[in-house]
Amino acid sequence: MNAQTPQPPPEAVLIKEALRRARLSGREAARRVPISETRWRQIVNGYQDVGGVRIPVTAPDETLVRMAQVVNVTSEQLRKAGRDSAAEILDELSQPPTPASTPGASASNAQIEAITALLATLTPEAREQVLSRFNRPTTSEPDTGTVSDNSPHREAS
Repeated sequence: MNAQTPQPPPEAVLIKEALRRARLSGREAARRVPISETRWRQIVNGYQDVGGVRIPVTAPDETLVRMAQVVNVTSEQLRKAGRDSAAEILDELSQPPTPASTPGASASNAQIEAITALLATLTPEAREQVLSRFNRPTTSEPDTGTVSDNSPHREAS
């Protein structure tokens, strides 16, 4: 067997250290990605055995990004490790979805955009008050599709 063991690339060292800090097993982290535990080990060790020869392994950007997400590695850390393209993907994934980036976006996106624009005009306190209404537990009343102003209702005579 070849005694030469390739050195793991910087991003592999980064992921391995983050895994330790996250206090996850390689098995659990691999399950969350999802990739095989063997593939996880190959990537963080930077090599795989093929016919008794250790050949270097570098994770594809998409796989590296999923691994980074599992162990809380940031895009800035990926950039410092020399994986700029993976960092860009991670940045994109951390952005809120836009109508153009959301497959199957419905016509209600125009309403959502209008509500978002309206919320942006409110003071932080007023915005918090409005948004807090959406975090309330649901009641047993049927949803009529209208927003209640919590004022007493009069019945028409």
